[in-house]
Amino acid sequence: MNPRDHALLTAVLAICFLPPIPLPGISTVCGCVIVIAGVRMTWGLPPWIPRRWRERPLPGRSLVRVFWSMAAVMLKLEVMIRPRGRLISAHPWTLKANGLAIALCGLLIGGPLPPGSNPPPAFALLLLSIGTLEEDLLFLGLGYGALAGTLVLFARLGAMGWSGLRALLA
Repeated sequence: MNPRDHALLTAVLAICFLPPIPLPGISTVCGCVIVIAGVRMTWGLPPWIPRRWRERPLPGRSLVRVFWSMAAVMLKLEVMIRPRGRLISAHPWTLKANGLAIALCGLLIGGPLPPGSNPPPAFALLLLSIGTLEEDLLFLGLGYGALAGTLVLFARLGAMGWSGLRALLA
């Protein structure tokens, strides 16, 4: 099992939730997929894809456009992202912790939270996914920091309510 498979899937899903546009229903489904990917990564299992999706042909022209645009973005990001701290970032226990953190981000994305609350966990998820993909300890650290900040934000949101949090940030 390669944890990079899970990380690639979760990185693509995280990008969908970075804009603060509410996606009712989609966030719940994608959040469940992220949770499943994180848990399977923690257990060392390969990604699970339903048979009906595996047997479905992919549209060639659309995929070519997506891959070319992603390749352009990745070329720019490769300046910052590189394997760092492989002794720690590629350790099996680190990969298990990354899987749990990814699953937690999926729970936060898929949860019944107010509109516009998906970007903080999606940003943490993207950083964790990139750190796992590239075995980059710096991005993993940034991802865990973003996840901690997201948990504080959601704890405040739960304790004070949406209007109380807006008043606090204003």
